[in-house]
Amino acid sequence: MNKTTIILSQQDLDRLETMLEHQTKLSETMIRLEDELARAEIVGPAEIASNIVTMHSRVLLTIAPSPEPVEVTLVYPHEFKGDKGQVNVIAPIGAAILGLAEGQTIEWPQPDGHTMKVTIEKVLYQPESTGDYL
Repeated sequence: MNKTTIILSQQDLDRLETMLEHQTKLSETMIRLEDELARAEIVGPAEIASNIVTMHSRVLLTIAPSPEPVEVTLVYPHEFKGDKGQVNVIAPIGAAILGLAEGQTIEWPQPDGHTMKVTIEKVLYQPESTGDYL
């Protein structure tokens, strides 16, 4: 499993654990997300650094081998509408970026057996840093 340090807010952890507990069947990505939640460093929403990807963060990231950054917003499954730039937290890319800091890179398995390499270039917006505890 990944050894990249991840940091989560207690609020995100509680909501994600509740969401996963209510699933009738967990996908491989959801199982990996559970593993990530279990090893994360947990802090209060007001204490999380502004450069950490939390739920509802808007992030500029690159996915190797493409050098072109893309902008995404991390959302819960019930919020996912398929809008441009939305990333579901239970999709491989969503689970991969949760809890990462600007400049961090993670390798994450995809359902097709390949591994994607994702780098967080910049956290453009993070709700906790503006006092918005959705």
